[in-house]
Amino acid sequence: MKKPIKPPMKATLILNQQDEIAFLYGEDLGIEPEWAAIDIERGELYIYDTESQERALQLENVKQKIYERVCNEEKILLVQVENNDATKPVKTTWAHLLVSTQI
Repeated sequence: MKKPIKPPMKATLILNQQDEIAFLYGEDLGIEPEWAAIDIERGELYIYDTESQERALQLENVKQKIYERVCNEEKILLVQVENNDATKPVKTTWAHLLVSTQI
């Protein structure tokens, strides 16, 4: 029997102090991220492990500066934070990034 798909959790896309694009999210993903696919227009980020299990994240408002930057990125920093507090990181992971864009 297939596991039920979890509803998307909320994520925030930021530029951190090291000028890296990072996704902040609150709960454990339940998988070890290997790569991610983002669709900025739809506000969705999908994270996959080596066995192609996925976890969906719903992006909150994305600033134009970050939007323009993410289109050229090849990797992304995923940061799990405690109580949605960016100053309390729990776990960080780099993942390869695929960007979906409209033609």
